[in-house]
Amino acid sequence: MTGLRPRTIVLVGVALGAVFSAWNVLASLFNPLADDTVPALLMFYGPMFAAWALAGAAASRRSGRVSDGARIGALVALVTFAILTIVVIGRVNLFLELTSQRPDWQTVGERFRASGFSSFRTFVNYEYVTGAPFKLLVASMIGAVMGLAGGGMAALLGRGTAR
Repeated sequence: MTGLRPRTIVLVGVALGAVFSAWNVLASLFNPLADDTVPALLMFYGPMFAAWALAGAAASRRSGRVSDGARIGALVALVTFAILTIVVIGRVNLFLELTSQRPDWQTVGERFRASGFSSFRTFVNYEYVTGAPFKLLVASMIGAVMGLAGGGMAALLGRGTAR
């Protein structure tokens, strides 16, 4: 066991999900036509991934097992991304008119025209909802890797008896 209560793990994920969701919504409010460029994505996801590594380090430090870092990193990532996914779907619906004008959304428009859907909003929601399980899986895998890295760093730095 990690020494971390399940409630604590969930609360950390919820807190991170709330912070990154707020960041996502505020970015849309202040610059709704901004493209998802590589630097913008790194600036957003870099701190998120680092937070998952810190969660893994804390778990490994408490339990003495590096493997707990991977497990806790994955769980925190899953909760974080579940919250973020729900908020992103809401944000997309709220700003759909503006978002659809973004250059990086042109392929979404092309897929809509080829889809047979009569409503762009329904199509976008369908895309986001059906894509969510894969995104949650990928986020959890990244969380596991980051948590393992955090746990490994905690062990290397002597922050516990991680093995």
